Amino acid sequence: MSRTPSLKPLLALIALACFAMLGGALLLQHLAGWEPCTLCIQIRLWLLCGGALSLLILVAEALGLRWLTLPSWPLLLAAAGMAVYDNTHLVLIETGVLESSSCSPFPFYAFYLPLHDWLPRVFMSAGVCGENDYSILGLSFTYWTLLSVALLLALCLLAAWRAVRR
Repeated sequence: MSRTPSLKPLLALIALACFAMLGGALLLQHLAGWEPCTLCIQIRLWLLCGGALSLLILVAEALGLRWLTLPSWPLLLAAAGMAVYDNTHLVLIETGVLESSSCSPFPFYAFYLPLHDWLPRVFMSAGVCGENDYSILGLSFTYWTLLSVALLLALCLLAAWRAVRR
């Protein structure tokens, strides 16, 4: 029977990717003046959740508390999946497939968890969904973020598959 590779490097890569994307979004907002829309803010929340959950799984694995990771895996996959879902919604609005009115001015969590009041420099939306004038190498920024969160989801699925195979 072959031994499954360690999850630690993969979980560390997932955490690094989540926090790097979140950091990149904050740098673009505060240094380049790019204003995030509501869906962008929701994607930030999913990235924060994904990074925190991957670190939690990593620590639990290191401490030998594998049972503690069981509820965390579905949550990690859900966070990555929701980042892809929200980013896809944003791309569809930007391309005109969906109306921009399909984007609420308030994040889904705003009434239960007012992060925009507690951390406004991170979770306050000032942009309008679908109005993206930002591009990198000729491709809209929302396409780059969709590619990034899709790769993140693929990494999370690979890590979960490896965890199940152990």
